[in-house]
Amino acid sequence: MSFKNNLKRGVLFGFVPHPLKIKERSELNVFPFNVLFMQYGTRDGRIITGTAIYEPDLKTFKQNDNKCSIEYHNIYGDNCWLLIQYDETKENYFGEKFVNEKSVMMADGTEWNIFFIHFTMGGLFKGEACKIEILK
Repeated sequence: MSFKNNLKRGVLFGFVPHPLKIKERSELNVFPFNVLFMQYGTRDGRIITGTAIYEPDLKTFKQNDNKCSIEYHNIYGDNCWLLIQYDETKENYFGEKFVNEKSVMMADGTEWNIFFIHFTMGGLFKGEACKIEILK
């Protein structure tokens, strides 16, 4: 099946990030290096893609009992961020995405790959800062 046919069917894309590995901060190993969201669309009859990359803000790391969390900020605009939490007892991830001060989606899961696929396959939301490119 062609790429254009896949777009018409509304194929969703999910991404699995690499773990964050900082030698001096092993408590951060349960978090991702970054998080990518992507969406395809059309503009003036041309296929475009929008991508939003979120990077960790290490100073937001919090540890409460068996739960830890960190915020990730969108590199294209400061009105968008993620909160990612990990519950060490339940070995469970929880993620929430915020755009323009509003929660727009949530996901949770116990397995790294499955959690991040579900978290990122929602794509982009209206008002979310992103990089737009025209595909050739």
